[in-house]
Amino acid sequence: MAVILAEKLVPARLRDEWREEYTGTFFEWTLDAAASGTPDSRFALLGHTRRALRSALRARFSAEQFGTPAFCLGFGAALLVFLAIASGGFQVLRHYARPLKYREPDRVVVLAQGPPFFGIRLGFRDRELYEFREHSHSLEGVATYSWSSTVFHSARGQREITAAEAGPEFFNVLGAGPSMGQPLSGLDSFLASYDFWKNDLGADPAAIGRSYDIGGHPMRLVGVMPHSFSFLSAPISVWVTAAPEPSVTARRWWLALRGGVARLRPGVNRDGAEEELRQLLVRAGIARRNFSVRATPIADLVYRPAWSYGFDFVAAITVILGWTAFNLYRDRRRSIPWPMARHFWGFFVLKSALPLTALSLFIFEFGRVTRLGVTGGIRPGTGALNVWLYYSAIAMILLWAFRDQPGRCRVCLHRMHQPIRIGTPGQVLLENAGQEVMCPQGHGSIYTADSVLGADLSNRWMGFS
Repeated sequence: MAVILAEKLVPARLRDEWREEYTGTFFEWTLDAAASGTPDSRFALLGHTRRALRSALRARFSAEQFGTPAFCLGFGAALLVFLAIASGGFQVLRHYARPLKYREPDRVVVLAQGPPFFGIRLGFRDRELYEFREHSHSLEGVATYSWSSTVFHSARGQREITAAEAGPEFFNVLGAGPSMGQPLSGLDSFLASYDFWKNDLGADPAAIGRSYDIGGHPMRLVGVMPHSFSFLSAPISVWVTAAPEPSVTARRWWLALRGGVARLRPGVNRDGAEEELRQLLVRAGIARRNFSVRATPIADLVYRPAWSYGFDFVAAITVILGWTAFNLYRDRRRSIPWPMARHFWGFFVLKSALPLTALSLFIFEFGRVTRLGVTGGIRPGTGALNVWLYYSAIAMILLWAFRDQPGRCRVCLHRMHQPIRIGTPGQVLLENAGQEVMCPQGHGSIYTADSVLGADLSNRWMGFS
């Protein structure tokens, strides 16, 4: 049965030759010997079957099959189509294409504090934010926020969701509010995100005013946030009123920290605000040693992954375009016709750009690089292993593109094969030695020299007229 299936893999033009070798008299004799129980016949049959399968796979998936330009470009295009389907039409990328829906978002900053090591960002105690709220001359408003996982109970069962606790002035600081219903009005009320209202509450306007079980507590839905509203990058489902600060011991003070968001007064710069906030903590006697306060524009945190990974993508494309421009110039100096050079190096750009684009989109949609912590922080989602894998993938794509291109026909772009060895390097002084590969369609060949003699002809296209 395995040999019969292997035969169907072999291309029709090679099938007769394959049958003669693997399904001929020797194969029938081996089958008869195995059926009669001849010693060691089954091992011989198993070895013959393995050789037949390997030969069939080589015939079907040969370098000639994989070397076509259609396969090369088709594989890259198929990756993009698969990512588009799996990501629901590039939802994350479409989200980042929208501007922030806050009032004057350039004045909204995320507050954090921490030592000047490793980009550590921590939140604040309620007392620290009280000092900012009551005595700061650079802030127009400040509010706390945090988020955590909880359980939502409904008629469909229970589901884990992300719930955010927002201070009293949170939505005023952002300059945003619910598109339906009313703002938060107490510890027993909550606002739903648009996606949560649509997917879990059936987009029912009558859901506003009803009570639901969230985290084991009955809470009343008072409003729904606009479809375009988001905060940092957490997929927050519901917004609730922040509870009083939990009681913690002095040795575990970090358990009570929350994020802070503020709005700068008109004309106030970030550096001045950071210095003032630090001095307020010092005067109040609650500043931590070697800590500094940072006020980061919220747009910098939200769009940092797009800028960072976008820069990597543009840098890789720039390398490809630079190499293409150099080779176009060199080909013109060698009197290669412009249509042929443009066709050849245009294919190089396209075959390189497709997998690089797929890699960048995969990182955005599935790599969780856009997920920020409560206080933002350094480049997100980039542990040492993830960074190494990402840049290794870029390097492998570029290396493959550079090494694959010289071995392609300049006319039909097929991968050339049938290597012919010319001479033996190092055997005879000044002997010409190298390797020549041929176009499978007969358009020409490329000779690669292994010795000094003939180096001026190395890696040059020789067309067959």
